[in-house]
Amino acid sequence: MPAHQGLRVFIIDDNEMTRDLLRAIIQGDSYDVVGDAGTAESARLRLRSVRADIICLDVVMPDGDGLSLLNWIRVKQPEAEVLMVTASTDRVTVEQSLRNGAKGYIVKPFNPGTVMDTLDKIGAQIKARRAAGRA
Repeated sequence: MPAHQGLRVFIIDDNEMTRDLLRAIIQGDSYDVVGDAGTAESARLRLRSVRADIICLDVVMPDGDGLSLLNWIRVKQPEAEVLMVTASTDRVTVEQSLRNGAKGYIVKPFNPGTVMDTLDKIGAQIKARRAAGRA
């Protein structure tokens, strides 16, 4: 039995402080942060060898956008759920993210309670889906 039973989380954001803050909020008994990336390209490279249950994804990055990366993730890691964590508040971006499979959308600046509440809802969905698959 693995020592850590938490769901695996991967963080993609071009701001190092945001990645560090999310890691500090998320890492614990329920979640294990298994990696992060600051660009779309580095995220693609790292996600080829790292499996995540939940991916926290920013929309605006220096070498691409989170919406394109969301579509790539849906193909390459279809079991992973995506939580958008971004400063982008325009309605089109929010709607497109959710339509393309994101399970949640958190606007920066965020508070730790909102992050954890949203992760817990997504985590409960993952665990229910896995339990149904074993039944």
